[in-house]
Amino acid sequence: MADSIIQSLHHPIPRRQLFSGAASAFLFGMAVEAHAQDNFEAHNLGSKSKSNDKKIATENASGIIRAKHLVKGDTVGICAPASPLENESEIEYTFKWLKQIGLKYKLGKHLFDSYSDFAGKDEDRLADFHSLWADPEVAAVMPMRGGNGAARLLPHLDYEMIAKNPKIIVGYSDITSFLIAIHQKTGLVTFHGPMMGGFFEGDYTYSNYLKAVMDNKPIGVVADQRHKDFFHTEGPPTRVVLAQGSARGKLTGGCMTLIRQMMGTPYEIETDGKILFLEDLDAEPHEIDRMLYQLHLAGKLEKAAGIIIGECTNCAPGKSGRNIFPLNFSLDRILEQRLANLGIPVVYGLRFGHSKEKFTVPLGVMASLEASDKGVKFKIEERATI
Repeated sequence: MADSIIQSLHHPIPRRQLFSGAASAFLFGMAVEAHAQDNFEAHNLGSKSKSNDKKIATENASGIIRAKHLVKGDTVGICAPASPLENESEIEYTFKWLKQIGLKYKLGKHLFDSYSDFAGKDEDRLADFHSLWADPEVAAVMPMRGGNGAARLLPHLDYEMIAKNPKIIVGYSDITSFLIAIHQKTGLVTFHGPMMGGFFEGDYTYSNYLKAVMDNKPIGVVADQRHKDFFHTEGPPTRVVLAQGSARGKLTGGCMTLIRQMMGTPYEIETDGKILFLEDLDAEPHEIDRMLYQLHLAGKLEKAAGIIIGECTNCAPGKSGRNIFPLNFSLDRILEQRLANLGIPVVYGLRFGHSKEKFTVPLGVMASLEASDKGVKFKIEERATI
């Protein structure tokens, strides 16, 4: 199977076609024959509302909205709410993988724009996102990458339109701001996981991504990589128990840098009674400590039912490439000092975050966490799609 996939990925699309108007129709047409769409339950948002974020949130306070899971023949809309690609050729490989799993695609008009460190001006990135989300042919919106700039769009997102057109959105890093804001403002389940160029990076990532977005059953117990992969694994040991206990609650979380950025805004993370998952990239342990302490001062840690720390890539002392203090505790020690005495279960080292191998985490669905001296069990109990 793997060999046949690799053999099908040999002929790149000429770059000039990516930018031509004629290419749009060609790219949109690259896919297997569409299957009949499954019937799915309708979502009632209550009485007709005005464009009012608060009202939308109130209408969905007692439940969540689920998008339809992807099936062969569905269309994915690719946009760039944050930073541009460093190498545009990366997108060609994504096209072929989408075709391999039977998905079509549409591209945002400004996908290849560049403005400072953003993928185009705010109004253009916003227009692409809204256009794809409003398109009835698009079943999922796939951010091209993270980087910087997504949070600048939060006050201008049309949350009412988003709620009325449920779609799958998967991302991490800078896209954390979209995931949390959209979920909290609309009730829509969003997904923390690989983006355009990352969902096929490894077997573990790929299989968990498909399980999350192309199935409508609960994800269930989240396993680690197969044992043979442990010899080549990235990141910390898996499932280190920092505090024992059991917890059950809806999932929320993402990249700590973005969660901190949204503190004190209308989009700050809500953790009451929830299982909070956190990860980050290129942060020195003292920076992680600063972010966690800010969450502690805001009561976000103590109000959570449980906490899961994923892989914090390049977060060991001196690994970030930034200036460091002469004395710097290890990340493990920082996490233990800050999180071990909250009176809730805390686990470190599950495979999600900025590393190559990661599972996809749905925000807004019920999950359970059990941590003891016998090990860790993390189970996503509720379905994330319909």
